[in-house]
Amino acid sequence: MTAAATLVDTTSPFGTYRTRGLARFAWRLADWHDLAPALRKKLRAVVARLFAGPFDTEVEGLRFRLYPGSNYDDRKILARQRLPERAERRFLAAHLHEGTVFVDVGANVGSYSLAAARCGAAVLAVEANPETAGRLAFNIAANGLADIDVATVAVGESCGTMDLWSEPSNCGFATLVPELTEEWQGDWRARQVRVQPLAEILAGYGVKRVDVLKVDVEGYEDRVLLPYIRATDRSDHPGAILLETNCREHWQEDCLAVLATFGYLAEGETKDNVLLRRFA
Repeated sequence: MTAAATLVDTTSPFGTYRTRGLARFAWRLADWHDLAPALRKKLRAVVARLFAGPFDTEVEGLRFRLYPGSNYDDRKILARQRLPERAERRFLAAHLHEGTVFVDVGANVGSYSLAAARCGAAVLAVEANPETAGRLAFNIAANGLADIDVATVAVGESCGTMDLWSEPSNCGFATLVPELTEEWQGDWRARQVRVQPLAEILAGYGVKRVDVLKVDVEGYEDRVLLPYIRATDRSDHPGAILLETNCREHWQEDCLAVLATFGYLAEGETKDNVLLRRFA
């Protein structure tokens, strides 16, 4: 899908862009999976041009400024009027409570981070794409949530810079794996971003322990997670990890096999993610 240019506004107060019923209906229709894939793709392209956003919407008690023409999660939230990935959020909710430390690597526009902060968790949201991080920061402010820090940096094995590839119809789908751009159609563009190991990012924000960790970085999960796990004392390992697996063929190491040696077992699995809990 080729998205039309989207007005991005992170300064006007929430409520400036009222969500109209026609926009919700159009995106619900474009998200209708009973349609043939080719027809749905064409319909999404038309809807993206007509209803790119922004739209100010409240779902499940959380406020979002949505840009459905340029972000997959925003499309799902607007079309379905709920947060995405319900099974994953149920798993995390069992581990999130007042005082929990939640680190969200690949935070996108904040559906996980905002929900965790509402549970009373202290949250560090890590988002490498500066445009997406700006939208995330707006959503945090719109909800009046003070206990969320945003780190606009990519996570990798060592400090430096790398090309972050993104596609304008889905700014939340950004990757440090260039090979991925050959598999997914789109108008991919690269920008240089700063990269740091997770342990250094945590130290910079004064995070001494991580109770719950989410890693969703489009095929780079192994290089985010495994250096951190190996460099951290077992007693300080997260008790629960939500790990994206839908691009696992691009891992250089099998995250799941390595994590098993550190006492992690799968409590559940969805089409896109595995839910891990530490038992040792």
